[in-house]
Amino acid sequence: MAIQETQMVILAEGETPSAAANARGHLFEKFIAKVLERLGYEEPRLENLNVTSDGIELDVTATHRLNRRQAIAECKAYSSPVAAKELVAFYGKLNTERLVQDDTGIDGFFFALPRTTQQGAEKARVIEERDPNFRYLNADATSRVAQEAGLTSPPPEALRSLITSDPAIVVTEHGIFSCLKALDPETRTTAEVIVWAYSGQVPGVVIDLIKHSDYAAGASVRDGRAEGPSPVTTSLTHEESIIVEVRGSESDFEYQLPASPQYFVGRRKLISEVEEILSRGSSVVVINAQSGWGKSSLALRLKESARKLGGFCVVFDTRTASSQEYVARALRRAATQAEKSKILTLPEASSWASLGSALETLKAAQWSHDSGPVLIFFDQFENIFNDELLTREFRNLALGVHELDSPISVGFAWKTDLVGWTEAHPYRLRDEIRSNAHVVQLSPLGPSEVDTLLRKLEQQLGAKLVRDLKERLREYSQGLPWLFKKLAGHVLREVSNGVTQSRLVSEALNVQSLFEKDLSELNPNEREGIYQIARYAPVPVSEAMEIVPTEVVQTLLNRRLIVQVGEKLDTYWDIFRDFLVNGTVPIEESFILRVSPMSVGRLVREVIDLGGNAAVGDLAAILNTSETVVYNLSRDLRMFGVLAYEPTRIRLVEEFLLASDNEEYLRRRVAKSLRRHRANSTLTRLVDQQGAEVPIASFARALPRAFPAVAAGEKTWGLYAKSFAQWFEYAGIARLQSQSLVLMDENEQSTVELLTENLPRRWSRGVFPKKTPGPAIALLKRLHAGAEVRLGGRGVEARASQELLALGVVDAGADGLLRVNERTPLTSSGELIPEQLLECLERKPGMADAISLLKADPATKPDALGAIIARAYDVQWAPGTVELTGKQVRGWAKIAGVKLRR
Repeated sequence: MAIQETQMVILAEGETPSAAANARGHLFEKFIAKVLERLGYEEPRLENLNVTSDGIELDVTATHRLNRRQAIAECKAYSSPVAAKELVAFYGKLNTERLVQDDTGIDGFFFALPRTTQQGAEKARVIEERDPNFRYLNADATSRVAQEAGLTSPPPEALRSLITSDPAIVVTEHGIFSCLKALDPETRTTAEVIVWAYSGQVPGVVIDLIKHSDYAAGASVRDGRAEGPSPVTTSLTHEESIIVEVRGSESDFEYQLPASPQYFVGRRKLISEVEEILSRGSSVVVINAQSGWGKSSLALRLKESARKLGGFCVVFDTRTASSQEYVARALRRAATQAEKSKILTLPEASSWASLGSALETLKAAQWSHDSGPVLIFFDQFENIFNDELLTREFRNLALGVHELDSPISVGFAWKTDLVGWTEAHPYRLRDEIRSNAHVVQLSPLGPSEVDTLLRKLEQQLGAKLVRDLKERLREYSQGLPWLFKKLAGHVLREVSNGVTQSRLVSEALNVQSLFEKDLSELNPNEREGIYQIARYAPVPVSEAMEIVPTEVVQTLLNRRLIVQVGEKLDTYWDIFRDFLVNGTVPIEESFILRVSPMSVGRLVREVIDLGGNAAVGDLAAILNTSETVVYNLSRDLRMFGVLAYEPTRIRLVEEFLLASDNEEYLRRRVAKSLRRHRANSTLTRLVDQQGAEVPIASFARALPRAFPAVAAGEKTWGLYAKSFAQWFEYAGIARLQSQSLVLMDENEQSTVELLTENLPRRWSRGVFPKKTPGPAIALLKRLHAGAEVRLGGRGVEARASQELLALGVVDAGADGLLRVNERTPLTSSGELIPEQLLECLERKPGMADAISLLKADPATKPDALGAIIARAYDVQWAPGTVELTGKQVRGWAKIAGVKLRR
């Protein structure tokens, strides 16, 4: 016999699952009673019976027929080894009962079927050595007692010539029987199940029960006494179709497949961490992440790690798994491949008839002295959770691998953005796998890793990416490897077809538009075919052919919109499948809003005045700024879908121009985009965590996590947060209240109007004035002359920059550089225009009233002027601050041509 560990199989029928489980419990109770009777005890008394999905728990007490000694027995028949803590708990209960009854002679029996863990077996051995009234019985020991009691018998002589495995005691209401599996001599997998009675024939109803049991796993069953031995063989054809390995990509940006190791980017720290775990052996690794975050790619990269460490790895695609036998078959495939690689030598008495026999086979394997880690990895594992029995088998594998004491480790990868199944039973089995594993939580790629991908894309393009396209790819990819590959593939394809990078920048470079483009290239029959396949995916090929014409399936395979995994068809990505089934993509908008609505509003007003279509150069001249600034201002409008593409021009979409209310059209487009934006979900989450008012500073600190692929400093994130806040208020999503964001309710309307410049005072760029005008005017002239000054820093120049921004005569670009705009009160030669400066001053809160007062009374005291500014900004200042602000008002008014008198 190959593997000899006995199993306990208890089979019962019932009108409902609950009735069948109850019947199984009572059958087990009767069996244990017969075993205790053989050990000299009278009919036991039932204390507790609990039947769960994991097995049966039974507590009984009994009295010895001769010496009248009392016995306490605890019996656990599980699908996996019983934990050591259960043994410890029972022994504690036994000794407590001994103390209570003042009787140290109470016997204790602990039945653990199939057995305890290695740790439990060692504890049982120590207890038995020191306590003669305690006995531990595993399935093998229980089987021997059953044979001694005449309940079962050894295999019939006719079966001795067969290679067999997985002996079992089968308990039914029709009697107790013995069972084993006959193996194919070549594959050492189950060829048939053979059952026999202690005497006579096995009833047909018992054979039928065994045939439909998990033990038989679909194999044929025969009576070992009624028929002679027959040649047993199995075919691996079916195994080849259900045991499928994950295949990697053949290029950097082949998004339909996970990245092969040579195209893998980043994750160095995680890889080192897992390599260290694998080097210990007998470990379990779980990779968790959301869809498209790189789980499969990391699994393939670990395969390369195992190879470099002198070991072996195989990564299986579990979408083909449909029964418990899959687990043992997958282990067989991995072990035989490792043997061919000279990593191990399998024992002559190998068996792959069940998970238990497979683990015993691996435990008995001989390892080469210099072999590295062996990793058996199961990918796409979320599909397994639909099958409770299969999930339990994998749970048993995760528990069993810890006891192998070998270089073998197993790994699992499943996505964490599932909804619904966690409320069903398998969630406990899932958690047991996780609790016995080293869990790796993947996060999106960071800025440096995205930089690497961008460089790879430039290499394939044979050209540098323009700055805007590079930023668009960085933001839209969200640090998700598959999404970057999808976008990069689109860029490569479009550029090869003659599309310019500038044109790509203007398009809606998002995944839903690309999915829609994939579908637009199909004819009606092909579109219907892919919808049908997606609805049932992963779907067996035979079933797909019944609902979709063969030629359509082949076309979809050729286009790589669907993939074949063993005998099943699936869409190339689960997110694409969700899009086909639900019509939406579970990916939020992820562009950064770098420019305030005020600046964008000025651009829109000018384009409207020019008929809705204007040259970039003309707009730059009108706004008194550079063409680069115009492109930066138009960027957000393209993101919102308000601008149409036209080279070197800014053209409003026709729907905007035809709208009866341009302002409301713009507001609706902005609101629609921002409500599905990552910044909005980030704000909503902060409200849940912090309460109704979210400080702008908190929002700014949360943005880097929402945009992991974007690298920016703390001050820059602060500017982005303020820009988002103002756009939120314009869209009617949230309003600025002091230095916090407050979500607006459904009935609250936004009063901000960009096209008429009806803007809240709180949108102003800080209180003005804060400083005397001299340094600010000097800086303005330098900027006009072409000097490069970056926002930030300290000192006089930084304070002058803030003063100019607050006045609205300069803008800060996405690159942080300050640039003059159309309001700059300077002539072409750089001379100050007092009248134009006065207009700028009077637009600031309180300044028009203060200047009017000065014109009426040129000797107005500073404290009166400062008080006007304080009221305009709704702030309370100390008297010294009020007076100082009034002095600054007088200084700005003077250089703007207002006559003053002391």
